[in-house]
Amino acid sequence: MSEQLLKEILGELKALNQRVGNMEQRIGNVEQRIGGLEQGQQELVKRVGSLEQGQQELVKRVGSLEQGQQELAGRMERMEARIENEIIDKIRALFDARAVHMDYFVSIRNSLAKIEDRVEYIARRQIETSVKLEEHDREIRLLRLEMSGH
Repeated sequence: MSEQLLKEILGELKALNQRVGNMEQRIGNVEQRIGGLEQGQQELVKRVGSLEQGQQELVKRVGSLEQGQQELAGRMERMEARIENEIIDKIRALFDARAVHMDYFVSIRNSLAKIEDRVEYIARRQIETSVKLEEHDREIRLLRLEMSGH
């Protein structure tokens, strides 16, 4: 083999060796990138785990809120029913009291009408008595005049 051929083969081997070195370097870079990606993926897995845990916590809280809302709705319904019953009872009591007062006022009016009738009767009797008294006074004066003149 000639020296020239050996030099060419050596050159080719060096070039191949350099290419292999470059390839190994690139593979190293790719491995580093894959390592970085794997690390990033692990970070993402951790974050997704945290998000899932947070979501579960939110689901629990929403469940608690819904339960609390249902309890409040139940309380409100009971309060509404109690208030309605109390108000209805109070309104009935007011109407009953009004009816009693109306009956009492009718009774007072009737009594007042009777009193007015009696006062009117007494006033007429008083007038009649006054008229008779004046008549008697005149008759007494006439009788005195007659007695003193005779």
